[in-house]
This record gives sequence, C-alpha cells and structure tokens, in this order.
Amino acid sequence: MKKILIIASILMVVACQKQTPPKDYAIVQGTITNPIDSLQLRLYDAKNDKTVMVAVAKDGTFLDTLRMEEPTLFTAVYKNAFGLFVANDMDLKIEVDTEKFSESLKFTGKGEAENNFLKFKAAEDNKLYGEDYKDYYNLEQDAFDKKTKSYLDGIGTTLKSKKSELDSSFVSNQELNLVAFEKDNLIAYQEQQKVNKALAPGNQSPEFTDYMNYAGGKSSLKDFRGSYVYIDVWATWCGPCKYEIPFLAKVEEQYHGKNIKFISLSIDNLKDEAKWRTMIKDKKMGGIQLLADKDYESQFVQDYFIYGIPRFILIDPAGKIINYDAPRPSEEKLKTILNGLAI
Repeated sequence: MKKILIIASILMVVACQKQTPPKDYAIVQGTITNPIDSLQLRLYDAKNDKTVMVAVAKDGTFLDTLRMEEPTLFTAVYKNAFGLFVANDMDLKIEVDTEKFSESLKFTGKGEAENNFLKFKAAEDNKLYGEDYKDYYNLEQDAFDKKTKSYLDGIGTTLKSKKSELDSSFVSNQELNLVAFEKDNLIAYQEQQKVNKALAPGNQSPEFTDYMNYAGGKSSLKDFRGSYVYIDVWATWCGPCKYEIPFLAKVEEQYHGKNIKFISLSIDNLKDEAKWRTMIKDKKMGGIQLLADKDYESQFVQDYFIYGIPRFILIDPAGKIINYDAPRPSEEKLKTILNGLAI
C-alpha cells in the first residue's frame, strides 16, 4: 500500500509538471560587446509595421519582457541587422560583438533553434548574393537557375532536418517564405535583365528637360554635353543621401577644373522647394543643384529604374552611359573609375 501511495504521488508531481501552462510572454536578454553609447536595440516587425525598442545599458547588457500577440519574425537592428524570431514562453539570450558582428552573433536558451536557423539562412543569403547582388542577377539564365535551385534545396533540406526542434508556426512561415522567394526572385532577375538591356554601358542616356536649377533658370541634361557627368539622385528626407553629401564635396574639390560636372538631382516634391533650397544653403552644397519635375514619378527616374536612393550615375561627354549605378562618393572605387577617364 505504501509503495502504491509513493508511485501515485510521483505520478501526480509529473502530471502537475506537464500541466504547467506556457508563459504568456518572452524574455529577450543578452550582452553586446563594444556597445555604442545611447544606442538601443530596435526590433522591427515588418508584417505589422511595428517597432519595439529594447534599452541597452552602458555595459552592453539588456533584458526585456515581450508579450507577443503571435510569434513574430523581427528585423533586429543594432549597428547591423539580423533576423530574430520571438514567441511567448521563450527565454532567449543573445550575444554579439559589434566589431565582428556576424561571426560573433550567438543565441542560447529557449528559442535558440529558430534563431540559429535564421543565422544559418542569413549566411546562405550572403553566399547567394555575394558582395554585389547584381553579379547574381547578371548571370545567364541556366547559371541563375542552377544557383537558385542549390540555394533553395539547401535551405529546404536543413529546415526539414530540424523540423522537430522548431516551433511549428516558424516552420510554416519559413516554408511559405521559400515559395514566395522563388517567385519574387525570378521577377527581380527578369527586371535586372531589362535594366541591363536598357542601361548597358555605351547606350545613350535617358534625358531630362527643363529641371529647376537652384542657381536660377532651368537645365536639361543636354546642356552638359562635352563633359563627363556624375549625377547624384537624392532627396532632403533621405538619410543615406545626406550621409554622402560631405564625401561628394570632397570629390568635387579633388576634380575641380577637370572636364566633369557634378549634378545633384533632388526628387523632392515640388511643394518642398523651400526645404530643398534651405538644405542646399545650410549644408553649403556645391556642384549643380537641380530639382526634378515629378519626384519619384519623373520620367528620368523611371527610365533609370530608380526605386531607392541615393543612386549615382556616370555619363560620358557624348551623353552615353558609363555606369547606371556608379560607386558612391564615400567609396574609394569611385576615384579609381574617375582617374581612369580622360578628364
């Protein structure tokens, strides 16, 4: 009888343990080596367009409790970006060194399996696209198809092999992402082939006509025939564009007196002309400052397939394309290209 009572007690304890409900929150904590003063960890949920900010202490440690309405795939940003999957009942620890980000990123605790998969997938993405994604999209169709299939097979096989370790909603989401990627990636490839054909080196550049000139009057691209032209397509609201402004000033100074014109072509809305003029004045921007006629819808912007800025374009004295996506002023390779021209 005593043995029966002991066994029953054990079974009751086990049963109680099994019935412990999952936590209705997730714990996200960790340590950032070489933290950046006052910078917070930003978690962006693209699906719902929501952002969660996690405070990071001066010593690089952080700890937050997140109540999730549903399992969520975030883009986590702290100097660099990485994928982060968070679901209720997780207790996830993140470690990373900002000076060697990708190689130091480490996940431990409940939730590590999903996030380690995301880290693996990010590495495979880097292999697929390489240093310049255009090299991948410029492949011949057979080579493109082969490389894409190898990527999809590798991700799919790994996902299947780890299915038992992963959250079911995470697996479903990743499977759907692979299907969507295959479709969208082919569309992107076909679009790049159109770009290559329309904007190949040696092709006559698309034109713009009668754009507002900050210095007065209006200007057209044909006005600059006889000179090399380096065009910076930018806007006052674009952070990365503003980052390039001081670098562009240095390039302009270095090639002052040479046969090259530097045009900064703003795609701000015409109603924001005053804001455009103020920024040019405040930042003491040099070169030729123009304002496009219909912001992103301007024909010149459309003809150059510009979907994101800044974009830099290099044209020769005859108005022919040298590079439809030239290096940025902050990149040393721009000077290498310019030094190779007869300017």
